[in-house]
This record gives sequence, structure tokens and C-alpha cells, in this order.
Amino acid sequence: MNKLDNNTEVKKEYTDIEVYKLYNGILHDHFEDFEYKYNENRIYCAKMTKEGEKQYIRWSSNNGYNLKGVKRGDILMLQKMEARKTREIDHIFYKVISRTKDKLVCQWANDDGAFTTYLKALKAPLPSAKEIEEFNFNLNNTDS
Repeated sequence: MNKLDNNTEVKKEYTDIEVYKLYNGILHDHFEDFEYKYNENRIYCAKMTKEGEKQYIRWSSNNGYNLKGVKRGDILMLQKMEARKTREIDHIFYKVISRTKDKLVCQWANDDGAFTTYLKALKAPLPSAKEIEEFNFNLNNTDS
């Protein structure tokens, strides 16, 4: 814990973790910074297999991303491409650190930086259950 000048305690900020709300395992929102913009970009989402191959997850205009097959420890890859060319704009890998029926908690960076490759995401340690519970508790207290 860090201390501020006015003697109030502040816990570590979780800037490298994102939480997404699921509805029956389906994500109706886009991942942060990977929003689809008509005539500007294309977005690809894939679950990475143990062999490093991609299993693409399609976006359904009325449903969203079906993430029912995603579990703790899985790696998701997001890629943003130009609309009419095969040129990549951005990509990132997410490590799923918690998955419940209504919530997906992903980590996109560790101490050494963002997960720009599959191996970086794969080698990153999973937080313990206690750390995840603490994070969820802090998250629930800030929502009000």
C-alpha cells in the first residue's frame, strides 16, 4: 500500500486490468480501444490455442462476442486492421484472469509492459485468487 501526504492509504492501481460485463457468456460491448468504426477499420478477435493457432470469434451484430468457451488462463488476441487494406493498425493479447457467468476480467500487461506477443501473455503469471477477490472488492466499492 502507498501512503499519500494526508496519511490516507491507497492500494495499487490496476491499470493493466479490464473488466467486461457478460450477458449469458456474450460480450455486447467492444474491447477498450478496439471499437469498430464503419469504413475506418476491421476488428478481429481470436482465442489462442496451446499450439499458438487462432480460433476466431465472430462479432454478431445483434449478439456480440460469444465468449462461453473462454476460461481462466486463456489468451485472447485482438487485432485492428485498416478497412480496405491488409495493413495492421494495432493488436494486443489479453490473458483471462477471471471468468464468471456475468463478468470477464482480462489483463493486458504485466510489470515489463504490454502483451504484444502470444509468448509474453502466456508466460505472465496468473494473479492468485486472493488478489482477484481483492480487486473485485475494490471494484464493487467504487461502482456506487
